[in-house]
Amino acid sequence: MEFDQFKNIDDNHLDDSISFREMFEKYIKYLKWFILSVIISLTLAYFKLKYETPKYGIQASILIKEADKGRSIADLSAFEDLGLFGSGNNDLKNEIQILKSRKLMNQVVDELKLNITYFIEDSPYDKEQYPNFPIIFNIKPDSLNAIKFSSKFEIIVISNNKFEFIGFDGEPKGIKSFGTDFKADLGNDKISDIRIVNIELNDLFKKNLKGKKINVFLKPFDVTVNNFLGKINIEPIDELKSKVIHISINESVKRKGIAIINNLIEQYNADGINDKNLISKTTTDFLNDRLNLISTELKAIETTAAQFKTNRGIVNANAGAANIYLQTSSNTEGELVNANTQLQLILLMIDELNRRGKSDPLPGNIGLSDVSIINLISEYNKLILRRNRILKSSSLINPIITSIDSELGILKYNLSRSLENLKSTIGIQITALNNNRAKIGSRIASVPRYEKEYNEIVRGQETKNTLFLFLLQKREESILSSAISIEKAKIIDSAFAGLNPVSPKKNVLYLVSLIIGLLIPASIIYLKETLDTKVHNEKDLEKLKVPIIGDVPEVKSKKYNYIKEGESTQLAEAFRFIRTNLGFMLDKQLSGKTIFITSTIKGEGKTFTAINLAVSIAMTGKKTVLLGMDLRAPRISKYLGVKEKQGVTNFIKNNELSYNDIIDRNGKIPNLDLINSGDIPPNPVELLMSKRVEELFDYCKTNYDYVIVDTAPVGMVTDTIQISKYADLTIYVVKANFLDKRMLQIPTKLSKENKLVNMSLLLNSVDQKKGGYGYGYGYGATKKKVWYKKLFNFN
Repeated sequence: MEFDQFKNIDDNHLDDSISFREMFEKYIKYLKWFILSVIISLTLAYFKLKYETPKYGIQASILIKEADKGRSIADLSAFEDLGLFGSGNNDLKNEIQILKSRKLMNQVVDELKLNITYFIEDSPYDKEQYPNFPIIFNIKPDSLNAIKFSSKFEIIVISNNKFEFIGFDGEPKGIKSFGTDFKADLGNDKISDIRIVNIELNDLFKKNLKGKKINVFLKPFDVTVNNFLGKINIEPIDELKSKVIHISINESVKRKGIAIINNLIEQYNADGINDKNLISKTTTDFLNDRLNLISTELKAIETTAAQFKTNRGIVNANAGAANIYLQTSSNTEGELVNANTQLQLILLMIDELNRRGKSDPLPGNIGLSDVSIINLISEYNKLILRRNRILKSSSLINPIITSIDSELGILKYNLSRSLENLKSTIGIQITALNNNRAKIGSRIASVPRYEKEYNEIVRGQETKNTLFLFLLQKREESILSSAISIEKAKIIDSAFAGLNPVSPKKNVLYLVSLIIGLLIPASIIYLKETLDTKVHNEKDLEKLKVPIIGDVPEVKSKKYNYIKEGESTQLAEAFRFIRTNLGFMLDKQLSGKTIFITSTIKGEGKTFTAINLAVSIAMTGKKTVLLGMDLRAPRISKYLGVKEKQGVTNFIKNNELSYNDIIDRNGKIPNLDLINSGDIPPNPVELLMSKRVEELFDYCKTNYDYVIVDTAPVGMVTDTIQISKYADLTIYVVKANFLDKRMLQIPTKLSKENKLVNMSLLLNSVDQKKGGYGYGYGYGATKKKVWYKKLFNFN
């Protein structure tokens, strides 16, 4: 049992070794194609590296800052009143989408003029010039971003003052002066677009550009924006734990890529600052309107007070006994002023709430005393800002926008209810204060009438003056807030370029080219082998589990008919090998050994095999007869070059014919007699059922040592199966590189059903270069080893 286990292990290793060797030999014979493919692939890689402009990786890192919650009231209380520093984290994905938005990239392309590029030909500057442009191409009015097509122009510098302008069609358009306006057609082959242009010469290039040609390329603005949106990569370093964003782009001009990323960050920060200042601006505008109104009212009250004193000759209205009572009621008056101020602020806020749309923030805290209302306004403004930022890169049907609109509706309702409640509360408070003031008023009834009237005027003046000063303070705070620019993104690493190009990478490109160079021929060979359904070698026959008696090499000469005495060719050795194997497959005591030769279809060499096998056996001195039983397509006489005479069909039809009448004993081949097929009959199957067929086989078995029978192909007719009972051995010929593997099911089925007696396979027309054992050892015909077999010591 243990021995069997080790035996199986050894067999498995042997099978693996053989499989690897077969696979190696299958591909190594096409080595020259592999070498050619690799050379071509590496050559293409070389030219790609030589002519492709290298691109460098430019990258930067920024931190999206959160609102600062730790500032003290003493430092930023005014800004907190205005709701500028609300709590809550930034939505990182939204910030990334804003960075990727077309709006910001439009601003970058427009500011950096990226849709126009300059190249200087035939000089060390033969690359895109950025940011030091040799010339400045201006379109008047400034509408470079309105270009909707691609176009190319050439500028040939004649001197520091003159140049020749060559249009998009390649035709010269005349000599022009630098810095002077002229009309030029900036269209293309399909579109004409005449504009007024102005070309300026960069002072830095004045000494180097004389006689040089400068190529100017114009690209559509939208196409340029799309191009850079597709090239720039923005992603978070860690979505869960960090708010750091990595920005990168691959560009052939380092300074251009650096400028793009840095400008994009600047545009993002400016956009964030504009959002933050939106509430400050809204609050400031609101406060300015109210201050103008209250200022007018104060002027009117002051005028009234002055006229009152003048008309009545009053110097100091507060003198006398009234001071005692007025001092007593001062607290009540102050509270009443504050209450009236709050009431007016509430009414103003209710009016603003009803007037503002979904995209407009409310004024920040303008002095309302209720903390809950301040918080509601702050939350409302945060949602408004968030909604506006998302809409920059989205639409109204976005589920996030829908959700925010719903929250805004709820907040607006709650804020409206809170303001109404506060208004009611303040109203009650004012009523109470008025009642208290009325009580005190009764105590000062003795105050002179003029003094009492003047105090009424003063009280109104104080109320307006207090509100004016309060609003003036809030306006200053709002202006100060808008003056402080707090950037949304903190730059961790400004844009910088790597030292080595990211594409094309020399080592990677050569490695990929090498792999492709190997894969192309390997894939073709594999595909060829996969689609190839022909039988090629004995390995294809081993699956049939039918004995293989030998193989016969391919005979390329059409004049060669059969082997000759004393030959040491591969063909002769092959049939000697087959002849030897017959001794193992037939009973030595058997007389008249009858061997059928058949095949699947016509053209596989069964007649050729029958003749040469008969000749090979006859050479050993054995009395042999070659019997032609392929009644439909006889070819034995043609192969041997003998005259056709009466044969098997004539013998079956004519009972008067004897055996000697059909046997050809011409002595051309010693010990070999021939019985031809005879005339081609219309009913061969019926003829083969004749009693005369049995008599013929009995005669041959009795009078000859070997009977070699050339029969009809079994895949086409049933003739051979009809007479198979007379055979002692059946040699089934399969032609290499000819028979479809799918037709091997025919001999498989015949073998399983025992319809052909003692069947064995013979592989014919084997290409010894591609497979086969090879013959001729000791006869000077040994093949020289192939180089790779020498190298790897393959036998």
